[in-house]
Amino acid sequence: MKNKKLQSGYTLIELLAVMIILVAVGTIITSILVSTLRSGDKSTTTNDIRQTGNYAIAQMSKMIAYAKSFDGVSIDGTTFVDNCVPPSSQNYISVKISSFDGGQTTFRCTKDGIYGVLSSNSATLIDTGTIDATTCYFTCSQNNISTSPTIDINLTLQRKHASTFTLLPEAQTVIDFQTSVTLRNNVTDVTNP
Repeated sequence: MKNKKLQSGYTLIELLAVMIILVAVGTIITSILVSTLRSGDKSTTTNDIRQTGNYAIAQMSKMIAYAKSFDGVSIDGTTFVDNCVPPSSQNYISVKISSFDGGQTTFRCTKDGIYGVLSSNSATLIDTGTIDATTCYFTCSQNNISTSPTIDINLTLQRKHASTFTLLPEAQTVIDFQTSVTLRNNVTDVTNP
């Protein structure tokens, strides 16, 4: 009689099959986790940009609407034109107003190196550490010198790009903001132009 040895253990093919199944399941789980994390980051980024833009637009709109007087717009940030007659399609980088407490506020769109900044006097209205104002300008229209001007605020915000992550979808979030504001209390001296 021949002795038959009992074989115990696994064959090479069985081990390879189990390893392939484990790698496939691991890959699927990893891709699901990465996708979830990326969509969460995109949602957070979109929310941050939307909150920042809404805050900046609301602050400027409120201050412009309830300003004591409109002191001008500027295309270079230094020379201000104190009226918008006749209406034009000129884009301005600065708007200057006076408030009832005697203070003067200048809203300015500037570039800080390669990134855009929106400021009120010397305080920035956007988080310049993470958000870039890619487009920022004002337009002004006024029917005649005795009417209040209407200021259009145009702003495009996006997340600042880290060089290695610029191709990821969450880094491509861009949101446009636009509003028109008419001064309600514009005090003008029409007797002494």
